[in-house]
Amino acid sequence: MTDEKEMKIQTNKYQKLLEDLKAEEILLPEKFAVGVLIEKLPDSWIDYKNNLKHKQKTFTNEELMTHILIEDTNRKEFAKEMALKANLVQSNNKRLSCCSVQV
Repeated sequence: MTDEKEMKIQTNKYQKLLEDLKAEEILLPEKFAVGVLIEKLPDSWIDYKNNLKHKQKTFTNEELMTHILIEDTNRKEFAKEMALKANLVQSNNKRLSCCSVQV
């Protein structure tokens, strides 16, 4: 998985792969499939991956995908907020520099 592609699309592809395997009567244990999905998360998700690995609760594929999509949404919102704050600071600095008096 990569940060460049939509997480929803990537998780849907993974779900489709699992369904294709099941159709071919290749059954993977749920814990294994969940573990693979956790390991495939992008490197930028390292803290989230470690958190999932150390949880006592075991997730089903559906539960994990729901958690991943929620985390992805939260990350996007946080990135938007940070971009807005950066723009605000940048515009405030421009206003201060144009109004400052040089002696």
